[in-house]
Amino acid sequence: MSQIALDTPALKAATILAQEPDPAGARRALEALGLRFPSSLEVDPRAPGELPRHATFLKVSDPVIPHKTEVGAVRPALRGDAEELLAFAREVEERTGLEVRRVTLDERISIPEGGEALLALVFDEAFGPVVVFGEGGRLTELRRSVARWQPGTPARRIAEILHGLPLARAWFSGYRSAAPLADLESLSAWLESFGEMAREFHRLRPDLVIRDLEINPLALTGAEPVALDLLLTVEPRALEETTRPDLARLLRSMNQARAVAVVGPSTTDPDNLGRVLYERLLADFQGEAWAVNPRGGEIAGRPVFRSLAELPQAPDVLVLALPARLTAPTLRQAREAFGQDLGAVLMLASGFDETSGGAAGAEDLKAAVREMGATPILGPNTMALYSNTGSPGDVQVDFLPKGRMEIPSFASPAQNNTALVLQSGARFVSFLDRSPSLGFRWSIMVGNAYQTDAADGVAMAAQDPGVSVVAVYLEGLHPGAGTRLAQAVRDCRRQGKAVVIQKGGRTEKGAATARSHTASMSGSAEVFEDLLGEAGALVVECESDFLDVVRLASLLGDRRPQGPNLFLMNAAGYEGVLASDEAARQGLEMPPPPPEVSRELQPYLGEILDCTNNPADVGPATPDKAHGPVLDAALSASCYDAAVVAVMPHGNGMKGMFPPYEGEERMGSILVDLVGRHGKPLVASVNGGSQYEGLRRFLEQHRIPVLPDAERAVRALGLWSRLFR
Repeated sequence: MSQIALDTPALKAATILAQEPDPAGARRALEALGLRFPSSLEVDPRAPGELPRHATFLKVSDPVIPHKTEVGAVRPALRGDAEELLAFAREVEERTGLEVRRVTLDERISIPEGGEALLALVFDEAFGPVVVFGEGGRLTELRRSVARWQPGTPARRIAEILHGLPLARAWFSGYRSAAPLADLESLSAWLESFGEMAREFHRLRPDLVIRDLEINPLALTGAEPVALDLLLTVEPRALEETTRPDLARLLRSMNQARAVAVVGPSTTDPDNLGRVLYERLLADFQGEAWAVNPRGGEIAGRPVFRSLAELPQAPDVLVLALPARLTAPTLRQAREAFGQDLGAVLMLASGFDETSGGAAGAEDLKAAVREMGATPILGPNTMALYSNTGSPGDVQVDFLPKGRMEIPSFASPAQNNTALVLQSGARFVSFLDRSPSLGFRWSIMVGNAYQTDAADGVAMAAQDPGVSVVAVYLEGLHPGAGTRLAQAVRDCRRQGKAVVIQKGGRTEKGAATARSHTASMSGSAEVFEDLLGEAGALVVECESDFLDVVRLASLLGDRRPQGPNLFLMNAAGYEGVLASDEAARQGLEMPPPPPEVSRELQPYLGEILDCTNNPADVGPATPDKAHGPVLDAALSASCYDAAVVAVMPHGNGMKGMFPPYEGEERMGSILVDLVGRHGKPLVASVNGGSQYEGLRRFLEQHRIPVLPDAERAVRALGLWSRLFR
């Protein structure tokens, strides 16, 4: 064990626990950190000796019973004498069938109503140590009213987190006539030291992991907190040496490539996956495309190399379109042929961790991957590496015949701003094909992630100045990857980049399905959401939210709301009602129109509808030209941070629903002109069928997001704006 200077309470506490990693050592460590425990005395219930005179709790300490309250092995003493102590021991023995040799008499602490808190340190495989604090007592597992953060979180941020807990008012401000139960500032500072102790312990003892250190309840009494029960579980920890990929090399390989090689294309089967990939490269890639097959021959009139050693140079991208049994040997051949001159590798094969018979092959392939060092490797079970920056060196590798998927892009590909980091190849296809106006810049698909994983993808997005939106779909994280992912999110957020994450495998069934798909451990959904949200990501639950928010972020770019105030102009009353409900759920405010906005509404609403309402229900007969002055006034008003215009296209007054969309008093030109003159976000919804798809496409080509209805538009705007509020 390494030595450490005992210059802070956290370091002193960590050293004590590192030297004595058991419950007694944990208590001494926490006492060194400044936490008070009730006085206690352990006695033989049959020969207790002199007993304390103050009120006590009786608790069996031998044998160890994890959940003592469930078998009556802990209760307050009524008299506290020897006769009661012996009777208590015999009652527990009858219930459990175990001999009770030792009983602890703990000082009884009076806990005010609501004063039971939970403090825990748990170990998450993906994120490592996690601090948990919230409502304690017997119902904590049912209520789940807790907050989570990683050690290293500063006290000021911990105070903000604690202030958001349901019992925060009772704890820190007092409730009705009751006084506060704890001091927020001092408790937050102590919790920061608690987290620091955990970090230092794991640094001092890399061979061990604190699986669970739980204090429940931690009594908040109005004075200093008191720990009433302590549980500690420490386990051995297997250490794995891993080399992270060279992300700068991966980024160069994607958009500055000169040569791509595909190993495994068939010279006889036109539907062979490697053959489809290679022919796509011949058609679209502006650099050199090489095929490698031991049988040699030709494909599309181009010679096929018999081995990697015959290639003219190390390829920038090497695609291994091979069966599982050939992937590891070929990867080793690539290392021998090219060493560190190789760019990036895609391993397409599956059938490793996803199947019960693939374990041996998986271990061999993992060893081969480790031998490659920092060479970026995607997969196995990957299907896409795609760059869309407009560079002649863009590499576009996917598994589909040409024409099966539409690749969205801004008019100038150099302005594309959205990176996709995905764990599923089909997710790549479905997302892009359903987002026709997205500014798609590049995507990596990590599959089983034997090396390069989702955390690396987000870190690469942080390094790319052309990325401002990062969309992540993942099903699980390997050990330690969560901490790297959280740091990558923070790096993105410091640069003003939006990170939107959808995670599969949130339920037991979903986690099992994820393991059979990309062999990923799903981990705790609560820990994932809390820690990634704390890092600055927006974690969404469903498919529509993921699609909508990413599209909104990509199209709106720097036009971001500076506050929560929304103006809604709608042509259908029911849409205004539903959208108002959604605004409330998202924490958006809808202040009434100021006079300058009401003046613009008055000519179109007259005596029929109230022009002082928000949402402004203008009805389906209101012409296109009415929208311009009203929205212009709303976007100019200081009381609004964003606007949504909900178009009901069926009315007779709406002339701009069909081509041409540009022109005087046409809806398309009106909205595009507004966007050009205002820096605030404007989102549209077009609540109509396929005949209005042209209008939707026109607006999104001019960076105006269009959603199917007002409720969904407000929801997407509310979710996205959380990143900036």
